[in-house]
Order: sequence, then structure tokens, then C-alpha cells
Amino acid sequence: MTTSPPDGLRERKKRATRSALQISAVALFRRHGPDAVTVEDICADAGVSPRTFFNYFSTKEEAVFLLEEGVPSLIQQRIIDRPAHEAPLEAVHAVLAERLGELTTGGILVGRAALLRERPELLPRIAQTHRAVQDAVVAAVAARTGLPESDLYVCTTAAVAFAAQQAAVACWQPDSGDDAVTVFNRAVGLVRNGLSWEPPTR
Repeated sequence: MTTSPPDGLRERKKRATRSALQISAVALFRRHGPDAVTVEDICADAGVSPRTFFNYFSTKEEAVFLLEEGVPSLIQQRIIDRPAHEAPLEAVHAVLAERLGELTTGGILVGRAALLRERPELLPRIAQTHRAVQDAVVAAVAARTGLPESDLYVCTTAAVAFAAQQAAVACWQPDSGDDAVTVFNRAVGLVRNGLSWEPPTR
């Protein structure tokens, strides 16, 4: 008698299928432009059926930009669960760096960052994704500090950490020899140093 695979295996297969669809969508958007790509094209490239595609995404744009289900909540909980002695910015930095490393390893971040550099007109389409993550960071900082989510310290900490991550992704060059996390760490270092700057000597 054939038995169903364990939940862990089933979930891994679902994540692999979702990732394959996203990688194909990003690659095709870069190669042909968003308007020329269809859901059928993405499915053919990923080796799945359109029916499978719509189990994960409603549109081709979602395949490029949508976060995995539950990611904002996962980020929020990871920040809350960081050691209590860590300052809020330190806790947020650690979790966002971990998440950035996961995306880099999966290969999606590289293609997505390149796509946004090549086609800046797509930047507004990822705004909702960014907002969901930033809201999760705000909620986590509020939980760690006991302050309301509307507090200036909470909102500023979340905004600065998130902006540093976005700046790092925008400036990161995959062929530079540095990984995205290293660039993000440098960006947070600049924040910690008050963005101090000395003009180059001539």
C-alpha cells in the first residue's frame, strides 16, 4: 500500500515548486520584459502546469514579488525571540540579515535585485511587500520595548533598519566578491556610527 509522504517532505516539495516558479518568473521578466511574459511561459520554464501555478499565485506579478506566506509574522516573531539584552536595532539587524542570507541562498534575491535595477518602473509593485515586512518590524520593536507601535523610537528604529537593508540590496553587486549580508552589515554600521563621513583627502 502506498502511503502519503510525511508533512515535512510535502512542505519541502511545495517550497521547492514555489521557488522554481519565482526564479523562472524573475528570469523571464528580465529577459523579455513583464508585458511579454505570460503565466504559461513561467509554467513552461519551471516545468509545472498552470493549475499548479495558481495554487501559489494569482498573477505573474505575484510570482515575482510576493513573499512566502507567513514571512512577515515569522520575521516579527524572530525579532521578538532574540536575546533580551540586545538593543532593538541589534535584534532587528540580526533577523533581517538572517532573512537576507536565506533569500540569497535561494537565488531569488539576486534576480529580483537585478530586475529592479534594470526596470525601476517596477519598484512601486514591490511597495506592498516592503510595507508588510516593515509593519512586522514595527510590531516586533514595539513588543520588545513595551512602547506603542506609533511611538517615534519604534517607528524610527524599524524605518532605519529596513532602509539600511533596502540600500544594501540596491547597492550590492553579486560579482563584487561581497555577499548581500556583508553589504547590509556595513549599512547598519554606518547607521550605528551616525552616518559620520569625512571627505576624501586630495
